[in-house]
Amino acid sequence: MRFPALPLLLVTAALALPAQENPGGNRFGIGLAVIQPTSEWGSYFDPGFQAGIQVHFNRESRFLSRLRIDYLRADSSGSIQRGLTTAWNGSTWVTVPNLVRSRMEAYTVAYEWMPHLEDHSRSGLFGILGVGGTLWNETRRGAEPGTGTDTDTEWSLTFSAGAGWRFNPHATLELRYVHGDMSSFWGHRVDYGPTRALVSLGTSLRF
Repeated sequence: MRFPALPLLLVTAALALPAQENPGGNRFGIGLAVIQPTSEWGSYFDPGFQAGIQVHFNRESRFLSRLRIDYLRADSSGSIQRGLTTAWNGSTWVTVPNLVRSRMEAYTVAYEWMPHLEDHSRSGLFGILGVGGTLWNETRRGAEPGTGTDTDTEWSLTFSAGAGWRFNPHATLELRYVHGDMSSFWGHRVDYGPTRALVSLGTSLRF
């Protein structure tokens, strides 16, 4: 039990030392999270992941902010019906459900404001409030082998809210709710309803 604790101690020390040398931390970082789709599209898709790069501002202030550029991916939990199609059953043409498998990918650019409870942004509890835009790409392929694929693209305004805990200027644990509103871009009803929401649990790491 002693040996596994040594690498953990070294990593903790490596994070703590730069934090004292540069109290504000570096401006650039990465974000990594697991996501759980919610709202209507959440009933069709499994949990996925989100990863991205971040640029941080106001590093010495308690009102830290950042620019996020994220990539998200989630796969459908099973076959999804997309209308009806016709098929030959050996004697006649019949109408059958058109079943597809789906992969949802999203690209987000957002600005988030992160007020800290302490009078600095080096440690402790903080909130998350953000706004941005998301491009959603859904790639569908037929459930039967050998069928082709097609891609559906949608836009949404994206709002985020949550909270996090900052261990030091370099590492956080964050829980966020993200709400994608498509009604501002599309007058018709998009697949899975007018919103695409999710819950994410992850970390932000500044170099």
